[in-house]
Amino acid sequence: MTAIDFNYGKGFTFSKHIEKDVSDFDRVFGVFKELLTHTSGDIEEAFEWLKTLDAEYNIFNENYSLEDFEDDLKKRGYIKEEIDPDENGMNISITAKTERAIPVSYTHLTLPTIYSV
Repeated sequence: MTAIDFNYGKGFTFSKHIEKDVSDFDRVFGVFKELLTHTSGDIEEAFEWLKTLDAEYNIFNENYSLEDFEDDLKKRGYIKEEIDPDENGMNISITAKTERAIPVSYTHLTLPTIYSV
């Protein structure tokens, strides 16, 4: 990697884009966090949106599937499976770790609410 040339006072310095190596999990996790924000934390709806986006934009490939992503979320502690006594099945929910990873949006707050926080 080359050093960054700031070239103060002489305008912009352009260089060739160097693509960063991002793991499949990190690439998909960024999209998933945004989906959780838009679905107000509804993980099942976020997975449905992820399937829809995958059908149109090919987010997943033969090496990394939605099931792999879900397994990685469980292994890394972002989601957990719980027994749901009402439905006699398993329920998937987000953990506190996931809640901390989701960006907070303050656009829905008014100024008096923001200043009272």
